[in-house]
Amino acid sequence: MTNQTFPHPKRPPTRFGPWLLALAWAAGGMAQPIHWERRSSADGFLAPPNSGNQQTCCVAADFDGDGITDFAVGERTRAPAVVWYRWNGRGWDRRVIEPGLLKPEAGGAAADLDGDGDLDLVLGQDASGPNLWWWENPAPRFDLPWPRHAIKKTGAHKHHDQTIADYDGDGRPELISWNQGARALLWFEIPVRPRDPSAWQARVVYRWEKGAECEGFPSRPVDVDGDGVPDLVGGGRWFRRLANGTFAVEVIDDSMRFTQCAAGQLVEGGRPEVVFSPGDMDGVARWYQWRDGRWEAHDLRAVRHGHTCEVRDFDGDGHLDILIGEMGDPGAGDEARTFLWFGDGRGGFRERVVSAGLGIHEGQAADVDGDGRIDIIMKPYHHRAPRIDVLLNRPAASR
Repeated sequence: MTNQTFPHPKRPPTRFGPWLLALAWAAGGMAQPIHWERRSSADGFLAPPNSGNQQTCCVAADFDGDGITDFAVGERTRAPAVVWYRWNGRGWDRRVIEPGLLKPEAGGAAADLDGDGDLDLVLGQDASGPNLWWWENPAPRFDLPWPRHAIKKTGAHKHHDQTIADYDGDGRPELISWNQGARALLWFEIPVRPRDPSAWQARVVYRWEKGAECEGFPSRPVDVDGDGVPDLVGGGRWFRRLANGTFAVEVIDDSMRFTQCAAGQLVEGGRPEVVFSPGDMDGVARWYQWRDGRWEAHDLRAVRHGHTCEVRDFDGDGHLDILIGEMGDPGAGDEARTFLWFGDGRGGFRERVVSAGLGIHEGQAADVDGDGRIDIIMKPYHHRAPRIDVLLNRPAASR
């Protein structure tokens, strides 16, 4: 789970009855049993992204500024290439961002690039080309097109992941993209004139050695060392920003290069913990705790072709939980599962299967219906695509 945007505060529930439980939940400190309510394009509840079966990116962000998280989905074999889903009070309206045929890669980020107060969308191209694009949000006129602008048009191919945050502490966010074809992390200062492609200048801040493989990268921003400046996590490592503009590399687990990752305060006190899960391959998912001057590994479980890794508080007890899912195809097929580990803030976790039979790829955890509870966007890559599902997080008492 490598997408990043700036979150909006939780909205209070607006109905009585079962939603009083959600109000108590949002106050923190009280875990609530969860009933996962599935909403699926397979049931006609929302429209599929398009007619293609290679759904790549999924970015969760409040594109319309109403305080409820929307989500954008990309697909690389059919048009429209990128669509977004907007909550209408009962379900989601599907709207088009990119009407043409493009080849977006997994990853993406959302931020206000042009300074007009709304969130724009950044996506990279897959292995077919070198492009990195951004789409200008037309808010509040969503009947208008989203103009597409170039960030990068030449060089190495495949931009797998992006993140946007103030990584150098200068008060302005930067865009960082993992350019897999170059085995390099590219750093872009967001220019004053972002619509001008020549204003975007890439700088390599880290390069993997020749032959090294790395998958999901980088994570959402996290301050690993507590110096007040966000650090990068990915590829079995974390990266500390240096004064000369490069990053110092701190190895967490070198065997975790080809992984998806997330980080957060899973154990109260000290450094935030890091989670690595297999990225587009089989392996063991683990979380890592900094103790006695080293990173201590804790196994979660074997995962078949994982490609989703998130850390959020799903049950509202004030402690972070871990979400990891299997792609389905390739991988576990109809046996694909999505797992949640409910944390107690002390390093203890309870594993639960929240979905079985549908792959999840670039899944996102966000409140997509405005009730204050964290839901799960189930976007498969190829398994049963075209398809999009949402698991709504409901109090068990509301069944």
